[in-house]
Amino acid sequence: MKSLFAIALLSLVLPTLVLANAPALLAPQAAAIAQKDLDDRGLQTQVFIADMRYKKKSFGEQAHWEVLWSDSFPAQTEGRNEIGLKIFMDGNYTRSVR
Repeated sequence: MKSLFAIALLSLVLPTLVLANAPALLAPQAAAIAQKDLDDRGLQTQVFIADMRYKKKSFGEQAHWEVLWSDSFPAQTEGRNEIGLKIFMDGNYTRSVR
């Protein structure tokens, strides 16, 4: 009886814990934001999304999607190359440069 109770309790608690850690902005939404950025700048035929990773909130940094381009290209800052985007859970983003 105790094991049945434990199984029932886990089946109710585990899905809640998993959903509590889900990102507010889902991967398809982040990909759409990144693709729109490429389209708006006319780069959609030259640069593609090569990699996307979800980065959990850590000390001093918000949770975000890290989107990396298939190829780097000159950034707005002279001498730097853009390598991707950092897309935050509210849909805002910054460009990642090296």
